[in-house]
Order: sequence, then structure tokens, then C-alpha cells
Amino acid sequence: MSGIEIEEPARDRILRAASRLFYEQGYPNTGINEILSEAGAFKKSLYIHFPSKTELGKAYVQEQEAFILGTIERIIKRHDRYAEFIASWMRVVRRGIKTSYRYGCPLANLSNQTHDEPELAFTVRQALDRWTTLFRTELLRMSWPHPVNEDLTADFAERILFYYQGAMQLYGMSGDIKYIKRLEHELLRIAEDVRGS
Repeated sequence: MSGIEIEEPARDRILRAASRLFYEQGYPNTGINEILSEAGAFKKSLYIHFPSKTELGKAYVQEQEAFILGTIERIIKRHDRYAEFIASWMRVVRRGIKTSYRYGCPLANLSNQTHDEPELAFTVRQALDRWTTLFRTELLRMSWPHPVNEDLTADFAERILFYYQGAMQLYGMSGDIKYIKRLEHELLRIAEDVRGS
């Protein structure tokens, strides 16, 4: 190393600051000036990269989705058996809630705070669709001890997301780990519902 520090681009600093503030304070409670102050950036830099707070919110959703879905995808592709995937994923979730996600799922939190912003709602819905598509594709790829009813895998994928989001929100509201433990139990239990007929 030459000892010269390369400054982080303004776009990255702004998005990093917005991500922390949106998650910890809430999207509606975070002002542009506060984001700029934390990022050490000027309004001009903000509007070059994010023409509005809504655009910054969409970038936040996309960044969070890429991280969460990317993590799930790496885990799920390492496992051929559903129970092994769930055990591995839940280990990652338990670690994550102690550090990055102590207030629950960032996508759900933002979505709950922005019902009156259709662009953000649409971006979140697209993310949820990609999650269920990933789950459905990977459920069909896995090795099962019994035949899997392909017609039920879309419902199964949605139920995985349903239980995950419910548990994460309850954990975020209460800080009680019992919801994460119950999540693992419920995800293992619903696997029985996709038995072939």
C-alpha cells in the first residue's frame, strides 16, 4: 500500500448513510440534510445520483434485496436437502439479527412506512417476487425423501417468505429470539405439505 487513501465515491457514502438512517430511524423520519451530513456530501452529489428521496429509497431496497437474496441464494445452492438448507440459513439469520438486522427485515420495515409511495411499494413487490421465484426454483432442484408435488411449490415458496417475514417482524418488535426459533420449526414442518400425491 502506498499510504494514499482512496476516497469512497459520494454515491456510495450517500447510500451507506441513508441505509443506516432509514433502517435505524425509519424512512419518513430521515431527512435529506441528515443523510448528507452523515455522508459528508453535498446536495449536488445527491441529486446527481438520486434525483429524489424516492429514488434513494429504491436504491436502498435494491441494495438490501441484493444482500439478503444473495445470501439466501449462496446458502440454498450449497444444499441438496431442504432440512440442511433451513439449518444453515437459520444459523445465518441468528447471527444477522445480533448485528445487522436487530430491528427485523429492512425491506418489510421500509414497506410498512411508505404505503403512500407507489414506486417504493412496487420495488418491494418486485423483490418479493424474486424471492419466491428463487425458493420455488431451488425447491424443485432439491433432493427429497418423497416425491414433490410441483403444483404446490409456488405456495410452499410463498409460505417460506410468509413465515420468514412474520418471524423477522415479531423479532424486530420484541427482540425475543423465540420467534426465530419458531421460524425454523415452522419452515421444517411445512415441507411435509409438498409431498406428491
